[in-house]
Amino acid sequence: MHGEIVKKQMTHPVVRKCMQHLDVIEANDKTKQIVYMYLKAMDDEINKLKKEM
Repeated sequence: MHGEIVKKQMTHPVVRKCMQHLDVIEANDKTKQIVYMYLKAMDDEINKLKKEM
């Protein structure tokens, strides 16, 4: 990995907070996975639209 730039995408604060709330209510892993999938898809779509502007 010498000389390579690794670009790590940051998790949106709203996604992170939502996942914390799911931990608090003790949601099961499958529920967490589904919620994360939809939030991530929405975040990706918003980022895509921002780049097009």
